[in-house]
Amino acid sequence: MRKILSITMALGIFVPIITEAHVKWFASAVDTVRPYALTDIPVLISICIGLCMILAGVSLERILEVPKWYQNFIEKYAPNILSVASIGFGLSYIIFSYMGFVFAPNLPATGEVGTLLLTLQTIAGLMILLGFFERIGGLLLVVLFILASRVYGFAEMMDTFEMLGFAVYAMIIGRPKWRIVESVTFSRLMHVFHRFGVSVLRVGTGINLIILGFSEKILVPGLTQAFLEEYPWNFMKNIGFDWYTDYWFAYSAGFAEMLFGIFILLGLVTRTTIIALAVFLISTLMLLGPMELIGHLPHFSIAAVLLVFGPGSAMHMKKN
Repeated sequence: MRKILSITMALGIFVPIITEAHVKWFASAVDTVRPYALTDIPVLISICIGLCMILAGVSLERILEVPKWYQNFIEKYAPNILSVASIGFGLSYIIFSYMGFVFAPNLPATGEVGTLLLTLQTIAGLMILLGFFERIGGLLLVVLFILASRVYGFAEMMDTFEMLGFAVYAMIIGRPKWRIVESVTFSRLMHVFHRFGVSVLRVGTGINLIILGFSEKILVPGLTQAFLEEYPWNFMKNIGFDWYTDYWFAYSAGFAEMLFGIFILLGLVTRTTIIALAVFLISTLMLLGPMELIGHLPHFSIAAVLLVFGPGSAMHMKKN
């Protein structure tokens, strides 16, 4: 019953998030769409539902435990999985540089400054891919994030906050296996923070999803409206709910993405949440094609890390 409850809850929360694709990559905002208001009945209802879901997540977090067989699997293969995830991150940054953008397709690099940013991203990606002073590669990504914030603006960079989370995670955790060389001094300095590494990655990912849900969908409804005009994903109309307009479907997608982020940020049933995330990421990849795949490459590595360690803190290691 516990497993059924957790799966049902996850599906109930995340079905609308099939539009979790980064709409900035595929559409421009329509200016004539009315902003959502707190006085709108659907908004008030969604807030109540969200609070109930969070309370349910807190309860499940206390009840659910990792099966013994999965705990044994984690203990045996965690170093391999984390190393593969690290390689995936490094490869992602190299592909991003080849495609000509920094961290995300909506941040194209142009001019001399853009070349500098791409060069820094490529060097960091190679270091992380090869396990060549990977912690220093993570530090370079932090520098890249700061420099890119000056170029694109901090508000735009908040859409890529999970990249900063990974950069700090890489500095703290490094590469467990298959590395060329490691900085012994850097490793010793970071050892004191080791137990916080996965938590930093989780928090960065949660904040990223909350920001995307709010900024791309709820705060700017015209952006998702334009996306839905190009990609008619509002399946609610097709099953008889004619009143469920694109306007409210866009809101549902943004609210669901924010709720998704809150669950990850708070470390509630993390592994179940990440499995749901993986399902919907794959769905959007099938519908939107190569650009969605390229932009989301790091998220699969994040999913691998959080599936292994869950929330990451010592008190949660045997949960969900």
